[in-house]
Amino acid sequence: MHWQAVETTAIRIGARVPPARADAIRDALLKRAVPLSRLHHGRLEPLATAGLVHERGRVGLVTAAHIFERAHWGDLAIPLPRDGRVARLHSARVRLVIHPENDVAILWIGHPSLALRLCANWEASSMVGLMAADTTPSTYVLVGYPACNAIRVDGCVFIKPLVLFTESIDAQRYVYARTAERTDGVMIWTPEMDGVSGAMLWGISDEEDDDVACMLRPAAIQVAFTHSAHLRTESITCVLELLNSSRPQ
Repeated sequence: MHWQAVETTAIRIGARVPPARADAIRDALLKRAVPLSRLHHGRLEPLATAGLVHERGRVGLVTAAHIFERAHWGDLAIPLPRDGRVARLHSARVRLVIHPENDVAILWIGHPSLALRLCANWEASSMVGLMAADTTPSTYVLVGYPACNAIRVDGCVFIKPLVLFTESIDAQRYVYARTAERTDGVMIWTPEMDGVSGAMLWGISDEEDDDVACMLRPAAIQVAFTHSAHLRTESITCVLELLNSSRPQ
């Protein structure tokens, strides 16, 4: 089993982001967007996206709860790009915790060596980094792995990530349209977002008089979309509630 992300250009819908900043944000967040695949008849199938969290010595994967209606956590596999292999979760001593009301879940990794491998291959967000923002950003960015962007060649899955800059409609919805402008000025059709569920939506805070520097803060988890209208999210406060409720006593 092999998996590889291919080069991608960010797209924007409504949001105006300088190309240099967009490239810097893309490169930073691709290290934090973890693809989740389902192993089906020995083949990797893109399923969802997750964010790696590190909290009080524990390592977990935050994603959308509804993906577990289609797959058992024991069938999940996670690429380890630096190691050049794929890790299966069937023997990872996983503890699945699902929010009682919202579409948010955490997979706590109980196997110490796998937790270390995940943190060596992907960048984790700390509990401090997940604290809710005091101000409302004007621009947001989402990074995930659309299943429609995946192809299989000689047993290896190649996938082009989605890096989307967008704006908010209300507290739960963000703009998503059939077409978008790439940061190099080319207009394209946007992909279906199956496989992006569970991806972290980040708010962007500007640094004054700087086209590159900015602050990124987790704002929500993407859980659904209507292609011609919007994508829908669960607030980061739901993740904080789940982190707090699933702490060891």
